Amino acid sequence: MTSSDPHPFDPHAAAYSKDPYPFYAQARRDTPVLKVQPYGSWWVFRDDDVRTVLLDTDGFTKANPLVDTLPPPPLDALANLPPGVFMMDPPRHTVVRPLLDGLFATAIEGIDTYVEQQARQLIDATRGSGRFEFVQAFARPLPAQVLFQVMGMPQATGVLGQWVDGYINGHDITASAGARGAAGTCTFALQAYFMALANPGPACPHAGLFKGMLDKVGPDCLQALEVPTTSLNLAIAGYASTTYLLATGLLNLLNNPAQLAELRSDPSLAINAVWEMLRHDAPAQLVDRYATRDCTLGGVKIRRGDAVTAVIGSANRDPARWADPDRFDIHRDNAQQIGFGDGIHVCLGAPLVHRVAPTALNVLLKELPVMKLAGTPQWQTDPYLRSVSNLPVAVA
Repeated sequence: MTSSDPHPFDPHAAAYSKDPYPFYAQARRDTPVLKVQPYGSWWVFRDDDVRTVLLDTDGFTKANPLVDTLPPPPLDALANLPPGVFMMDPPRHTVVRPLLDGLFATAIEGIDTYVEQQARQLIDATRGSGRFEFVQAFARPLPAQVLFQVMGMPQATGVLGQWVDGYINGHDITASAGARGAAGTCTFALQAYFMALANPGPACPHAGLFKGMLDKVGPDCLQALEVPTTSLNLAIAGYASTTYLLATGLLNLLNNPAQLAELRSDPSLAINAVWEMLRHDAPAQLVDRYATRDCTLGGVKIRRGDAVTAVIGSANRDPARWADPDRFDIHRDNAQQIGFGDGIHVCLGAPLVHRVAPTALNVLLKELPVMKLAGTPQWQTDPYLRSVSNLPVAVA
């Protein structure tokens, strides 16, 4: 885009962080495939092109096909660890992902009761205050409690949540050197914790999904080190995505009082409301891939080894697929939304989010019959992650 454009494409501008969708709309119209700095990646904005990047797993992979010709990363010892499932490509992904899907489905059975219990406890802690900060009081602790319960490590929720927060705070490429250094430390801490948990002993009892993964370690199943690396993936992505969905989803409901009133009157709409939250304001806005061969997207020549970023947030607002895409509508048919990606790499934790978020919303709306926005929310600056970082709410 040129300097004369009303919305020059700067993914770290304050206006972009608050509302990237006008920037996406202009990009879809004028520059549907754009080299974006400081990332050095081709960002892809139109729905059809985004789905091509996500679904063509031969042409676009998570690993760079030129990795053998690249210099080692600063912490190159980490390359000795196998990737977690979130960073796998076929053929290894074809072995591991079905195993984990089955284990995850078993681990989340009956989790709804636990979600209701924890949600009510968090709401009870806010009573009598008249107002509270929703992210810190509810949207952040609830997903952490639920996820670590599913994984089989509820006793460590507090410290693990702090480490996850530290990692996320340093993910933004413009974060300070201190924040990025702390993120590296938190990553090592999480990795060390999960590796230690994988060893048998009275201090590390095995339960839940973690035990299920350990039971599947074998020649034709999981590798031993894939258990802690996949657990690290889940701890970061599973916790953060639900937190951001609840926080930004509630903001959209508060900004659309008629929709909020309909959801209050008909709790069965909660599941569809969550799907609309995923379409309208996806927690994960960007997904990175690498081109495995020369190709053309949106009229732009992509070379083998080029980084390509599918802008999910733009695809979910593309008028070529969605009628009136900027309108928040909990009655919308959202079967084609890709808020959690698409194809073989669709988010592993999506089934848990689809159970936690509707249950949490219904408890929240039942227990707090009056809620209003009580201040100005601030937005995260990392373009990969779409969420308010605070949400002051007044209650009666």
